[in-house]
Amino acid sequence: MGFKSYQIVFLSVFVFLSCTLGWVYPTWGIEPHEILSRSLEAQCQLDLEGIKRTEFHTGRENSVLTAGFIRLGRDFSYLLYVSPSRLKGRMVLDDGSSRKDYIPDEKKLRVYPSLNSRSMQQERQNNLNLLAANYTISRQRDEFILGRPSYVISVMPKSPGNPRLDIWIDKKTYFPLKKQRYNAEGKLIVSSSFIPFDLRKEVFRERVYQSVRRIRGKRKAVLSPRSYTLDEVGRMVKYHLGVPEYLPRGYILRGVDLLDEGKTAKLTYTDGLGVICLFQRPRVNIKMRSFEKLRFGNLEGKLRAREDEKTLVWNKSGVTFILMGDILKKELGRIAESVK
Repeated sequence: MGFKSYQIVFLSVFVFLSCTLGWVYPTWGIEPHEILSRSLEAQCQLDLEGIKRTEFHTGRENSVLTAGFIRLGRDFSYLLYVSPSRLKGRMVLDDGSSRKDYIPDEKKLRVYPSLNSRSMQQERQNNLNLLAANYTISRQRDEFILGRPSYVISVMPKSPGNPRLDIWIDKKTYFPLKKQRYNAEGKLIVSSSFIPFDLRKEVFRERVYQSVRRIRGKRKAVLSPRSYTLDEVGRMVKYHLGVPEYLPRGYILRGVDLLDEGKTAKLTYTDGLGVICLFQRPRVNIKMRSFEKLRFGNLEGKLRAREDEKTLVWNKSGVTFILMGDILKKELGRIAESVK
């Protein structure tokens, strides 16, 4: 084989490698944290249409949630639930000024801040910073999802006994095409995928526009509960507001809300991925079908453990407490014992 032949072979191999692997190397310099940050913002800015499918692996049989999705830039997104039957017809519209959640069966319209509002943008950034502090965000080997080259980002807890997350992110748009969430024990509990497609069927589009007009035409809406401070709620409720003195490493108070016309206080804590909620209200009798008794300190509660979350209920000084979270059972008991 002559020198010229070697040149031809070399150039052919070079072109082949450039075409097949070229999409990998230019992007290896991007930090996993930056990829995740771009993905969070891309979800609120792209023009896309498709189907979102979420599968819950939390019972004897898996359950599936399916929804049609449309997003047109920053100022319009529409989500229509298709299944299961109990959620069919539910619509969520974000027009850039507010996010409206309409539940046909209940004939209720709830209004929340738009995902593109300044407060929600700041909340996403704060949550990402908290996630980076408590989890190791790493990049795995790139894969193809739906024929599209994708980053694979793994979010692993620095402290054992917390959930973890794997995300497949489209390299071109930074849109998350697939997610898998694992519980505190490491079992897969939720997997979701987004299948983009071009909605050219005028019938479906007309249905979307009709739904949008119906949501926008609602005059009365139940505003989402505002968030308070601990001191404010402590003065407003007619019982002593219990606050945990112990929390698992990395968890901080994220929100304080009042529900049930001011009777129930809800304290929400997060470490960026995991969420712990403490509800409390004047004593009521809460029935649980299946539970085990859990002792913590001088108290005893009812514990129901599901694969996606654990719930602990107990009474103290005329107040009923409900503690919920995807954490280890012993941690749930430590939090409950520390509530003062």
